[in-house]
This record gives sequence, C-alpha cells and structure tokens, in this order.
Amino acid sequence: MGYQIVDIDEREYSSAYGLPKLLAKVAAASRLDETKIRELREPEPIRTSEADCVKQAAERIVKARNNRELVFIGGDYDADGICATAIMKKTLDVLGIANGYYIPDKLKEGYGLRPETVRLAKQKGYSLIITVDNGVKATEAIEAAHELGMEVIVTDHHVIEEEVPGDIVVHPDYMEEAYSTLSGAGVALQISRMLIGNDKESIVLAAVAAIGDVMPLWKQTRSIVYEGLQYLNNGVMKPFRRLVSSSVIDETTVAFEIVPKLNAISRMDDDSNVNTLVRYLLLKDERQIESYALQLEKVNTNRKNLSRRMTEKAEKLLHEEDFLLVYDQSFSAGVSGLVAGKIASSYHKPTLVFADAQDHLVGSARSVPGFNIYDFFSDFDDLLAFGGHAMAAGLSIPRERLDDFTKEVQQKMKDSGFIYQEEEIPAILCDADDITMDEITGLSLFNPYPKDIVQPIFALRNPVQLDVMKRQRVSRYRFANNCGGFDGVLFSYKGVEAKDDPSIIIGKPCLNHFHDRISCQLVIEEMR
Repeated sequence: MGYQIVDIDEREYSSAYGLPKLLAKVAAASRLDETKIRELREPEPIRTSEADCVKQAAERIVKARNNRELVFIGGDYDADGICATAIMKKTLDVLGIANGYYIPDKLKEGYGLRPETVRLAKQKGYSLIITVDNGVKATEAIEAAHELGMEVIVTDHHVIEEEVPGDIVVHPDYMEEAYSTLSGAGVALQISRMLIGNDKESIVLAAVAAIGDVMPLWKQTRSIVYEGLQYLNNGVMKPFRRLVSSSVIDETTVAFEIVPKLNAISRMDDDSNVNTLVRYLLLKDERQIESYALQLEKVNTNRKNLSRRMTEKAEKLLHEEDFLLVYDQSFSAGVSGLVAGKIASSYHKPTLVFADAQDHLVGSARSVPGFNIYDFFSDFDDLLAFGGHAMAAGLSIPRERLDDFTKEVQQKMKDSGFIYQEEEIPAILCDADDITMDEITGLSLFNPYPKDIVQPIFALRNPVQLDVMKRQRVSRYRFANNCGGFDGVLFSYKGVEAKDDPSIIIGKPCLNHFHDRISCQLVIEEMR
C-alpha cells in the first residue's frame, strides 16, 4: 500500500464554505457537496426512530414488564454484539424487568442464536427472547422458540437474505433512511431510547460498537459516534476510559485501544468468558473496574503474543501460490482471522488460515483490494459452514477434504486471472507553513472521518530538517516553518527507514499534548 501525492487547489472550497486551508483541500480532494460538508461539520442530534418495528418491540417489552415475564437476551461475541447486549440489558434493568443474557462461545458454538440455547432458556422460565446483533439467519432457533410457546424479537443489522420468522423484526431495512447505517448496537439503542429516553452510557456503547464494526460514519451513526466520543471524553463509561492511555479519545483510540480488547475475550477461549464482559461494561465500582480491566489487558496481551507466534509459524509454512492457504495442528481458531489478515497485508495475496475444531477444520479468510473473497468461496461444494463479505470470510470443511480443497482453491485462483494492484492512498500536497495549530484544529471539524472520504494525510516536499533523534522504537524529527516549526514522529513498527534530510515526508498532522504543552506534530507514514 503506497501513497500517491496529489496537488489540490482548495481555493474554491475555502471561499464557498469558509473552510481552513488543509480542511478545504480534504473537501476538494473528496469532491464533497454542500450537503455532505454540512453533515460533516454539523451532525444532526441523535433521534429516536419512529418506525413501526421499533414501536412494536418497545410495546412488547413493556407488556413483558406488566406481565412480569422473564426476558432472555441472545447476544454476539464481537465488540458490536457485546455492546448491544449491554445496551439491552441496561434497558431492561432500568425498566425493572427480570432478565438474563447469553453470548455463545465463538470457538465451540459459533455465531448466532441456537436451538439448544432456546430450549435451555425455556427450561429456566423465559418467555420472550430478544436477539441483538444477530437473528436474521436464526430460522431454526426461532422456530424452536415458537414450538415451545416463546416469542422472539429479532434486532439485527446484517443482510436479510430470506424472510425472518421472528414475531417482531427490528432492522435498518424497516426503519427510516437516516438509520440505514446502524450497527447492531445502534439498532438496540433505538429500542432503548423509545423505552428509557436519552441514556449517555448507551450512546457511548453504540458509538464504540459502530467504530468496532467499521460502520459508515454518516446519518444517525455519525450522530451516535460524534456524541458518544464527546461523552467518553467527559468521563462517561469508566470501564471504557480505563482501557485507554490517551487523555483525548477519538475514533482511532477506540479502534486501536478499546475494540481489540473487547474482541480478545472471544478469541482466547481458555483464558476468558465473553459473558463476563457485559457485566464489566455495566460496572460502577472503580475497584471492580480496575480488577477486571487488569484481567482484560492480560488476556489481550496473551492474544497479541499468540497471534505473533502463530503468524511467524504460518509464514514458514507458506508456499509460492497466488492464494495463500496454510494449516497446522497447533493453530488456534480464535486468532486465525488476525493471522490471515496480517499475511494478506504483508504478501498482498488472499489468505486462508485453517485450524482444528473438533472433527473438522475451521478457516478464516482475508482478502486484498479488488478481490471479492466471499464470491470466490460462495460456490464451493461441501462447505460445512460459510459466511462473510468481500474482504473477509469464514468457512468450515471436513478435515479429510483439506488436500482436495487446497487444490480446488489454487486452480480456481489461477482461472480467475486476478492480478493484485497496489492500492494508492492520496497524500495531499501542502506547505510546511500549513502545519500550524489553527490548521490542525481545523481538520478536526470533520471528525470522526468517514472511511469513504479522503483522509487528512499530507505530503511535504523538501522540508527543512533542524534536528533528528533516532531511537529503537521511534525517531523524532524537528522541522522548520514560519510558525515556530513542528515535530515529526516516525514509529519503527511502520517499517519505514528513518532518513536524514528527506526530500518528501508524508503523514497525518495532529496536536501533541504533553503535560501542559501543546505542539504541532506530523505522524510520519512514509519518507522519500
């Protein structure tokens, strides 16, 4: 993945919309219209959907309270599903409804509501089931619930491929256009708001979920993330605050410091139970928060170490193929997706990593830009399970099919004629004098940045280097401009050579807060 330097004339956007210079360059490079610019600068307030499905779900939950029913929440094990479960549980708790929840074991039970879970819920006296971030594919489980005389409210945001037999189905497809980008937790939030009104903690949960699920940051999802980050920075949701080291929390902080720790729980089956994480998110006691956070960080550290070791071993087993497929008995299914992603990114080839799962093999596939990995596997025979999207897929095969399956994959890959073309990221040309506090502050007017607009990455030609201090983990530069200069920071993990007097530097401007001092900084992504 490289950078293409683009020279953008921002004057028209700056004049028409009153944007600072660097922000105007971003808007011009993204070809934003007036509507998009207004939405980016002034997100509308969070609103509650008035869709019939939301109203029906709220009415049924109120009925459950009036009838003193036991309500069961069926959750999911990723960040979105965990946050959605916490939102729904908190809502029921506030309403005084007796409730319980269960998130399935990712490695042993897989995704979604299962008939066995439904039967256990019935035995314990539950009469109403609410799914969160899953359910549109749970036909068998929903039918089992109906046979047992239970009702099911499905709340989900995944693609509906066939009619869902739930008694009530709450889904963005059945809501107003403003809610089309919601995550699973965002859908749960709409029901919550109709029942208990504006709850800041639930908004923060939905914001973290949207970032974790990489939802489009437009419409009501933008409003949720925008307000949620404000609340988070104002001290709401101490369980999240405890997981970050930064004094200022933005979407990048959430994506790299919070979401991986939430997802680590389900990946490390022997170390943890994902159901405990919901209780953690609803904790108020600081000592309990601290105790659990320490355990969570330990699990995440173990996850990173396991992923590193497994990646190193997988790379030794690779063959020179157009589609990289690797399996070893020692591999853990919990981190196989992470390993596949790292290999695909490093070698620029679609990658599938298999691991053992009882009497079969379970695989996680990751793709590269331009190659739809879901379509690639969609017509394979004998898949025990399959799902995913263009860039990632999961599948299972009988263990004895591995050799034949591998040959089929490689042959189909050759027949596809796919040739990887490196994705070039725009780096907007600017002057060193543009790296000022006012300009960097101006860039924040579009926060949080949607993925589908040009990101605020800039290129400077022939910067004047004043000083450099090279260390093992980070190199720190000092560059000159007419506004007091700015720092350049190059982290060694990016794999970029720390050059002396570079002719071009490419990076993302930001403000560095250190004690009581605020300075201009460029986080360097590339040097030439």
